[in-house]
Amino acid sequence: MFLNRSQILSIFIAQLCFPLTYAKPKKVEGCPNLGDLESQNEVSAAQLNSLILCFCEELENSEAEVSFLYGSNVTHLEKAGDAIKKANLKLTKINMQHMEFPATGMPDFVKFAPNLRDLNIRECANQEEVKISPTTFDGLEGSLKNLSIYSCNIPIIPPSISKLVNLEQLDLGKNKIEKIPKEPIETLQKLKYLDLSGNFISKADDDSLGSLKNLETLVIGEHNYFNETLEAEIGKLKGLKTLDMSRCDGIFEPPMSLFNEIPQLEVLKLSGCSIGGLEPGAFAVLKNLEQLDLRVNLIENVSAFSFDGLEKLKKLSIAGNYIHEINDGLWEGLKSVEELDIGWNEIKQVPEGAFKSIGSTLKTLNLRHNPVVSMNNTGAGNLATLTLSECGLTSLNSDLFKEYKKLESLEVSHCNVSKVEPNAFENQKDTLKSLKIMKNKITSLPNTVLNDLPLLEELDTSENPFQCDSELTNCKFIKIF
Repeated sequence: MFLNRSQILSIFIAQLCFPLTYAKPKKVEGCPNLGDLESQNEVSAAQLNSLILCFCEELENSEAEVSFLYGSNVTHLEKAGDAIKKANLKLTKINMQHMEFPATGMPDFVKFAPNLRDLNIRECANQEEVKISPTTFDGLEGSLKNLSIYSCNIPIIPPSISKLVNLEQLDLGKNKIEKIPKEPIETLQKLKYLDLSGNFISKADDDSLGSLKNLETLVIGEHNYFNETLEAEIGKLKGLKTLDMSRCDGIFEPPMSLFNEIPQLEVLKLSGCSIGGLEPGAFAVLKNLEQLDLRVNLIENVSAFSFDGLEKLKKLSIAGNYIHEINDGLWEGLKSVEELDIGWNEIKQVPEGAFKSIGSTLKTLNLRHNPVVSMNNTGAGNLATLTLSECGLTSLNSDLFKEYKKLESLEVSHCNVSKVEPNAFENQKDTLKSLKIMKNKITSLPNTVLNDLPLLEELDTSENPFQCDSELTNCKFIKIF
């Protein structure tokens, strides 16, 4: 069908006079939407007194999310539940932080939210254990998928969660749990994510973790004690993709016997442990690994071929250790590394060809907080991002950066740089978008530095002792976004 000019004009005028209407979010009495509250110029005392110490937000499909404020309690939960019901909404997500529960413990949540899907309880205000009764989760067996009870002093994994057969995510971090029991864990067959970090776990029943056939992510570090019992259970998780044992006690070397049982891992985090060195082939069986985090250990010696076999690894961090040098063969076996963080070590010299074996794929290199004074012909010519902050550099010149012709972002801050040569970034004139040289000893910046960087979008030269001179006045105006 074709419309003539007058018909089109009539439709346009009708839309102006009778604009399309859209459903407005329903207001929940006493539990405002945070965005609405912020848009009001003034909030009266009466409005403040009527608040339930929560914020409500309407979600899709007439669902609602409520977030409780510091100092709230179960009475506020009850009032919010009633208010949401009166607004003809279904409460499906509850967020509680610093809520104080009564001596009787947590309530039966089905009373307030029979359709509850997400329950997030964090940092309970109670000084003592928050009790969880056998009926706390009754009636939520079919709906609850995500449950977090974080930092609430609970001493055991609550038996009442055994009913939550549709649970997909469970976070019991930073409590006082000492043991992983077979019950209630074995009933959670749909669980994909489990966080038990920050507890005091040193024991696990046989087939406790091992029963979780669909578990993809396990976070079990931070003061839990890694031993043969835990190793045996983790080793049964044949579907596990991400293992986070950051700050786990009892790890003094990469647990190669565990790796043999779960070679399918894609992400491994061992930061904050007590690993002292890396031997050849330490991770060789992890053929599918894409991320490896070894930050803040006690690593001094990294043998050649330590990362051999990790052909799919894209991100590697060994920052915050005691590494003095980059040895020949250190990166052998790495075929896909794009991001490398070796900051906060004790590397003084970056030898020629240091990154040649990974140079074709390496895009991001972080050398922050190393006493590096030079790094010429390193073999990392494809870098897009380079961080040299807190290093030993005293001047910036074209020789220093001549091989990095694809560089888009460069940071050389918190150093002792006092001089920037006129042609320092001549090899980056067609690529550099971000330049950060703050907190140095630079007194003057040659006008060519900025004039020769037409793509520059971000520049930070703050906290340098600049002197007003002819060099600065000759700089052309550049628009920084």
